[in-house]
Amino acid sequence: MTIPEEKETQEPKTLESYLIAECGTTNTTVALFDLAVGSYRLIAQATAPTTVGEPWLNIMEGVYLAIQRIEAITGRTLLTSQRKLITPSRTNGSGVDQFAAVASAAQPLATSLVGLFDEVSLASGRHVLGSTYAQTTNSLSLSQEQNEEKHLAAIIAQKPDIILIVGGTDGGAEQRLLHLVETVSIGIGPLAGEKPIQAVFAGNKNLRERVRDLLKDRAKIHMADNVRPALDNENLTDATRVLNELYSDLKIGALPGVHTLHEWHQQPIIPTLQAFATIARYFAALNKGRVLGVDLGSNSVSLLLADANGTQTYMRNDLGMGQPIINLLDEVDAAAIARWLPFAISDEEIRDFIFYKSLHPQTIPMTEAESYLEQAIAREIIRCVVPEPLPSFNMLLARGQTLTHTPRAGQSILLLLDALQPTGIFSVALDKYGVLPALGALASEQPLAVVQALEAGVLSDLGWVIAPTGKRQAGQSLVKGVVESPQGQFNLDVEHGRIDTTILNSGQVAQVTLQPDKRIDLGFGPGKGKKLTVHGGAVGLIVDGRGRPLPDFDEDKRVEQVHKWYWDVGG
Repeated sequence: MTIPEEKETQEPKTLESYLIAECGTTNTTVALFDLAVGSYRLIAQATAPTTVGEPWLNIMEGVYLAIQRIEAITGRTLLTSQRKLITPSRTNGSGVDQFAAVASAAQPLATSLVGLFDEVSLASGRHVLGSTYAQTTNSLSLSQEQNEEKHLAAIIAQKPDIILIVGGTDGGAEQRLLHLVETVSIGIGPLAGEKPIQAVFAGNKNLRERVRDLLKDRAKIHMADNVRPALDNENLTDATRVLNELYSDLKIGALPGVHTLHEWHQQPIIPTLQAFATIARYFAALNKGRVLGVDLGSNSVSLLLADANGTQTYMRNDLGMGQPIINLLDEVDAAAIARWLPFAISDEEIRDFIFYKSLHPQTIPMTEAESYLEQAIAREIIRCVVPEPLPSFNMLLARGQTLTHTPRAGQSILLLLDALQPTGIFSVALDKYGVLPALGALASEQPLAVVQALEAGVLSDLGWVIAPTGKRQAGQSLVKGVVESPQGQFNLDVEHGRIDTTILNSGQVAQVTLQPDKRIDLGFGPGKGKKLTVHGGAVGLIVDGRGRPLPDFDEDKRVEQVHKWYWDVGG
């Protein structure tokens, strides 16, 4: 039950509780963090449909609904009768001390890309756009100069949100890049009176003032560090930061009803991927290694690698498990999806499922076959953003409902192993409550709350994976070893072509001694063994001995083999 705003007279208390909303394209998740028994905990979490589109056209309706569900769960009043957030919290337990929001509900930035050479500066520009919520609408480089009129027409017709200009090493080429900037100035002339034109310059730093002079009367200029300060040095960090800020300002800031979120918390709304990257860097520092993050959303799919040197991000804004799922058929054929299914299926059935899911993105699988099919599609979508080669890592963090809401934990881990085909030794955890971006947003405000909430178990630990590389014949031994745990001592002898699973319950710690065949590499060199400490999880200790890349099978053998893989991981 909500309380009338005019009757709230109690004194505020010490800052300690946080309410954080993540507004995605399909779902809005709200999480409440507060002190419990002396440390911060996730008190409650609730999800509601995102209400940016029709018939609501107000992002706040989904936020209100999720908050009301938290009120029902906790018995704690958070909203007044006028649906205003009670803040700070009161001594009677109502309200919350601070609110924050992250979002990915807005459309990506439509970007016109300008640079000198396709294989150098434009390639780095595309890497920047692939690191955030942005898409290329058209591009112009020296090799396309003969098509300048076509480029100018495209700018006028498509009215991009931003123009990203790159090119020239610091102290390098000047005149040719300036000519391209002059072309841009001509192209945006007819648009200058319609809406503010945003231009980001991330090229030769010596040209900043001259670029500013050329564009100052027709665009708002944003300067970023050169994406290619030297031919052998790519620097995407600062340009990505600028684009994140523009996405928050231009796109998130234009969502219907978003002004109320700003009233509740007067800081910028953080893009979801940026918040996820923050928490991935935390885990990278904690583990003193590299973390791989996978975020499979409704309208985008992203993969990030975080370590002590920063974060590399790979993103596709035209693929996802919602409306953009239809675009997968432009990337792969139906047979590529069918290869992950433990039953026979026609290409037409796969295409029909994808068409329907694109039209009704909020639907969930109603049968076991639909669940397997959705997971197969997720594999191929993730594969579209995996870099080649995929670097080794120490921990895998995954989020997105298709990954976290599988009927069995073994299905989640098999999906990730099939899609990524990683190698080495690493732990796997799922964002089961969908709160990792919320914790990323909270990190700058209250890092202690983040640490304590994570220690309290907001993640679902699946276990550890050992994925060796090297060539052997089917049935030959890859890795032998011993697992010593509270449940007893177990011997390992994994054959090529198999997945072996040893049950280790959550919270259990085991000592694992591994000795690979002389031609097999666990990440320490061919034939080199290792003794390591692993922790249990919902699946346990998995040794993936299927080889890299995974083998292909004919139709009859495929169904049998995929079914066996699911069986071996408890999926």
